[in-house]
Amino acid sequence: MMTSERSTDDWPSSLWALERQRFDDDDQRFSTEVVVVGGGYSGLWTSIHLKLADPARSVMVLDANEPGFGASGRNGGWCSALFPVDLDHLAQLHGVDQARRMQAAMNNTVADIGEFITRHRIDCDWALGGTLTVATNPAHENRLHDQVAMFHRYGFEEVAYLSAAKTTDLVNIHHSRGGLFSPHCAALHPIKLVNGLVQIATSLGVKIVSNARVTTIEPGSITLVGGRRVAADWVVRATEGFTPQLKQDHRAVLPLWSYMVATEPLSEDVWSEIRWESRVTVADGRNMVTYAQRTADNRIAFGGRGIGYPFGSRISSNLDVSPRVHRQIINTMHEMFPATRPARITHCWGGALAVPRDWHPSVTIDHQRQLVTLGGYSGDGVAASHLAGRSAAALITSSDDDITSLPWVNHHSPKWEPEPFRWLGVNALSRLPELADRIERRTQKPARRINAIFDRLA
Repeated sequence: MMTSERSTDDWPSSLWALERQRFDDDDQRFSTEVVVVGGGYSGLWTSIHLKLADPARSVMVLDANEPGFGASGRNGGWCSALFPVDLDHLAQLHGVDQARRMQAAMNNTVADIGEFITRHRIDCDWALGGTLTVATNPAHENRLHDQVAMFHRYGFEEVAYLSAAKTTDLVNIHHSRGGLFSPHCAALHPIKLVNGLVQIATSLGVKIVSNARVTTIEPGSITLVGGRRVAADWVVRATEGFTPQLKQDHRAVLPLWSYMVATEPLSEDVWSEIRWESRVTVADGRNMVTYAQRTADNRIAFGGRGIGYPFGSRISSNLDVSPRVHRQIINTMHEMFPATRPARITHCWGGALAVPRDWHPSVTIDHQRQLVTLGGYSGDGVAASHLAGRSAAALITSSDDDITSLPWVNHHSPKWEPEPFRWLGVNALSRLPELADRIERRTQKPARRINAIFDRLA
């Protein structure tokens, strides 16, 4: 991905980074058939699927730091079928059948990734336990029941609302009143998956070049810092949250920060109280985003959305840690899991994710310029990047694959507003979910008016 101000030697204090493998390739070629800009999940999956489809095609992946430096190496480890645009909105935009196809493709992608990991023996702590969003007050219950009803209207009956007792059998969360369960999610170790994908890509003949920051993307070539140019038949832009550092794409997506903490390995007594044996991924029903997993080494890795949007879509390593936000995340974890209060917090980290103006991920192809772009997952990219990479490869190779007609293919999101309107609007909007949560906690009723304002403006 495009670089931030932090060097690879100054990696944020991430639990996952402990397993990060150094990778160096001094490839000096100045031409290739396909050049992929960005060495996160999107770029790696795209390169792998290109080589699987056409082993003779030359493919090069360039990363400004190292593979997995960005969100792919810092996320919560949810490989889920979640899509940032809900089914009803997808149906309004693309029709009911296309909305159903998009969700079915996401569901199948989780299974496809699991099969790929098994077949290639990637050791990434994969655990297919589903995902559980827990209601801890009546407002959450109403919202989650509505979401279950929406999934059922489109034929996804496997998504269910569990009783408080069944929810507690999975995970014992304080004040749980039940929860939404979907089987389409696995927990994993993000950096171990990056390591595995790098190994597979290189074994297939993909050239991966680290410390290669791209400054300009043009038809048929890219330019690196220092002026070096790499010619290519096709260029794939897979830069996600670092996209605004490319001048021509400065307003394409918005970088927003998400933050995580990890506990020390918890004792058997604590796990006996919390339960959580299946490694189902967990969130709660509040409006502010939360996400958690039980790691393979028996920690809790817990995350949430954080600080406001920095003026000018600035990318800075100074934003990767926020004591205020990390304290809020720890407090939320303690609310949900009181037994964790004595546990030591061993890691705190964060990173930027990419949000399009309409929150709609996309895979686009410009045949005339021979340029493909993919991303905009809004924090739900671990599985979506695999489907996007497959789609990008199929579009480049003109494959007769029905994924090339999914509704996110050639969906063009509007650009974000210019500054200072972008900064003013986003930071004003970002306060609404937190305000809605405070109202719901006090009244025990959904903050429908505030949520409607947020949905309409966002």
